[in-house]
Amino acid sequence: MIRALIADKRILVCAGPGGVGKTTTAAALAALAARSGKKTLVCTIDPAPRLADALGVGGLGPEPRSVPPAACRLLGIPEAGERLWAVRLDTARAFARLVEQQVQDPAMRRRITENVIYRQITTSLTGSQEYAATLALYELAQDESYDLIVLDTPPTANALDFLDAPKRIAAAVASPAIKWFARPPGGGLSFQRLRMGGALVLRRVGKLVGSTFIEDLAAFLVDFQDVLGGFLARAESVDALLRSPQTAFLLVLAPVTAAVDEALYFHGRLQAAGVPVAGFVANRVQPVPGLTDPAALADAIRATGALNGQPEAAVGRAAARLGALGRTFQAIAAGERRALERLAARAPGTPVIRIPLLDHDADNLAELRVVGDSLAAG
Repeated sequence: MIRALIADKRILVCAGPGGVGKTTTAAALAALAARSGKKTLVCTIDPAPRLADALGVGGLGPEPRSVPPAACRLLGIPEAGERLWAVRLDTARAFARLVEQQVQDPAMRRRITENVIYRQITTSLTGSQEYAATLALYELAQDESYDLIVLDTPPTANALDFLDAPKRIAAAVASPAIKWFARPPGGGLSFQRLRMGGALVLRRVGKLVGSTFIEDLAAFLVDFQDVLGGFLARAESVDALLRSPQTAFLLVLAPVTAAVDEALYFHGRLQAAGVPVAGFVANRVQPVPGLTDPAALADAIRATGALNGQPEAAVGRAAARLGALGRTFQAIAAGERRALERLAARAPGTPVIRIPLLDHDADNLAELRVVGDSLAAG
């Protein structure tokens, strides 16, 4: 299934909440694609250095970097050509590039990007980080240099934030209030529109937030007229890209009940929007213990010779403790299995790929390759 996605798609989006191994999954997926011969770019917007650490490339910046040959060898990627690249998307740069494309006057561009209202919209508005990721993804998708782009979406409590971001930002910048202020009668300044019929309100707001804020708002609304159409058009283009047949979504989740419930909700919302989930990736699935019976464990301990010369009672105590621990892990594994079976039953036709729990986090290239092998096997 994963190999088919790699072969058929141009963009693979790893979505899901933070802390479920999404960055590792994206890196392993990109390495697997590079092993298959695709020139692959893996992107993250997360400022934490996890993706760079996972790929062994050191610090990532806004310009794509090729993964070093030594790391590629450990990942099983042929050394002929630079097949695996990585980049950290710069949110401020993504917005600034959109402004540059829409505004030709350098002085006006500077006024817009330095305006406090613009900075609030592009950094603090809900969905701004996700929208910046989609802006950068759109630009990268226009570059034919890469056969496949894998996007590690921002960590979020709600996986739908990424998909909804373009429409949310478009709705914010195209709100009736902004349009009303930005289209003053007779071509006058928007600040005049702010003054019309609202002097008392403005005086009170000015006392609360300061007159500088009112001036910044007026200046922003005047300058932003040239950018508004570009923001709306780009939001529509990004939305079309995310919903196009060349893009596939993989939802990464933990194999627990709450995560399965969220995954099913996300699956339903995507289907309603006409964007089917290509697959679920259940990360860190607990393996079933091999032995839990104390007698069988005692025989296994004796066979290893680890307690050679120790009293038989010590073997019995060790076997009893290991048996209790094994039964605990057995119960955990059974619970995870039931949760994933419910996921598969409630979302028929959508594959569920299981990535086994490793001894520790996949913080080196050998373990990253193990995750990639599990993806391929799934």
